[in-house]
Amino acid sequence: MKKRILQNLAIGLSSIIILAGCGAADEKKAGTAANTNGSGSGLKVTIAGGAAGGLWSTIGEGLGETIKRSHDNATFTYMPGQDGANVITVTNGQAEFGIVSSAAAKWAYEGQKPYSSKVEKVRTVAFLHTMPYNFMVSEDSGINSIEQIAKEKMPFIASVNTKDSPLEISNRIVFESYGTSYEEIEKNGGKIQFIAPTKVNDQIKDNKMHGAISPQPSPAGSIMELGTTKPVKLLPLSDKAINAMVEKMDAKPYTIKAGTYPFLKEDIPTAAIDTILMSSSDVPDDLVYNVTKAIYENLDYLYTVHKSFEGVTKETIAEATGAPLHPGAEKFYKEVGILK
Repeated sequence: MKKRILQNLAIGLSSIIILAGCGAADEKKAGTAANTNGSGSGLKVTIAGGAAGGLWSTIGEGLGETIKRSHDNATFTYMPGQDGANVITVTNGQAEFGIVSSAAAKWAYEGQKPYSSKVEKVRTVAFLHTMPYNFMVSEDSGINSIEQIAKEKMPFIASVNTKDSPLEISNRIVFESYGTSYEEIEKNGGKIQFIAPTKVNDQIKDNKMHGAISPQPSPAGSIMELGTTKPVKLLPLSDKAINAMVEKMDAKPYTIKAGTYPFLKEDIPTAAIDTILMSSSDVPDDLVYNVTKAIYENLDYLYTVHKSFEGVTKETIAEATGAPLHPGAEKFYKEVGILK
């Protein structure tokens, strides 16, 4: 089943990988030549993130501002992208840094599907924020557990995030742990919609959709907004589902605390995927060192950019998982005593 789970993602990313390779060599040479100044002056940095206007866009622009605040004459460009594809964008030299899930970094570095082979150049730089898995449904849906969907063969209608993204794949892994699948749900009369959770509140309000499921920052703005006008609830994950996400997605056990949302009266056990800043082994150590230092020294500013940055501290910033740490970042973290 795992093979079927990731087959579509492999097909989708194969075209991205081919396109990402076109023209990358010249851009990579230019980027490397422009960023060899160890002093950090005149830095030219491109960060690939998410869609314009989304959370990762806000995060990317915030990171860019820390670079400009720390280095006069620095040039920053934000490049819209997508989680899994950003790995290829960066390792092919089209951007120096990328915002990705730790799952994408893990799959790429280990050569797991959807990547056709090991992407050995993947390097991590900094932890950015945590995305707890949210299985959110409306009270009107009559759904009280994920087990109920599987055992009672309920015609579940939900958004599952952008098709073939690592965040969307998390839902397939969760359903598999409960003995069901997208295909089974649709066979039972349900419908899986590949729409970002941030774009479906109106459909849930109008009872055209039962819920939205995906890792999201905590608290998620879309859930907070929906909860003010429509009774909703979060469903807990079983130990089996949590363990499956830990094993397959580099996730961590996580608890969404009571009170995170006004409607949430009890703790919800789930799993969380980290969002990290990644780079390539081809990117010069001095550049990664200077960017890491800029982020570290401007954490107070980042806290004003978005609430999701609050999980990044001078202790946790180095906890970027999924692939080896870039030597430039490692050098800085050792200098400030985070790593030994």
